[in-house]
Amino acid sequence: MIQGIQALLELSRVDVQIAELEEEQAGLPAAREALILERQKGLAAIEAAQAALTAAEQEQRRYEATVADREALRAKLEGQQHQIKSNAAYTVLLHEIDQARAAISDAETKILEAMEGIETVRAVLDRSRATGKGIDDRTAQQERALAEREKALDQTLGNLRRDRDGLADGVDAALLQRYAKIATRRRPAVAVAEKGRCLGCRVGLPPQQLIELRRGAGLIACHNCQRLLVLAEHS
Repeated sequence: MIQGIQALLELSRVDVQIAELEEEQAGLPAAREALILERQKGLAAIEAAQAALTAAEQEQRRYEATVADREALRAKLEGQQHQIKSNAAYTVLLHEIDQARAAISDAETKILEAMEGIETVRAVLDRSRATGKGIDDRTAQQERALAEREKALDQTLGNLRRDRDGLADGVDAALLQRYAKIATRRRPAVAVAEKGRCLGCRVGLPPQQLIELRRGAGLIACHNCQRLLVLAEHS
């Protein structure tokens, strides 16, 4: 019976390794998705900066068109001065010329502001592109590492599963069935008993259980966590 429990202990250790590696393997798609999202954020930052630059350049061109339009109007109005016959009409004309000049001045100020904005946005765009390149380089390296890890996991899990099959073949069917039932609730399903304690749940064992364990009196389960027990000296 002791040999059977020892075999289960080794099987339990292998099952824990398999479960941990399978959990890591299951997390690889999420890790890849995180890399994709990181790249998308970098691209979004570049696109936002590019859109801001386009908008600033369009604003500059709009105000330049305003200047050209107001300059043409001012020149037209000034050319009409010699045609004016009355003081009232002349006063109105001068007012319109002043308005055109004010509009030109305002638009020229807006052009300068737009040019400053363009320089600022270009700097943001340059930084976004540099950051995006860094993200691309880093995520590409991480993706290669994930691919290598995935390959290693496949190989290790394949070896462990073969080892498990060999271990399971050497265990009595009834014992294996009981082990499997516990394994659905506890990981590991077999625990070492040491210094009067179950090392699976760290709870002290009743003296009678310890006596039965030392005698090798059949399968003994921890009264607290229900794991099958094996003495430390037999592990």
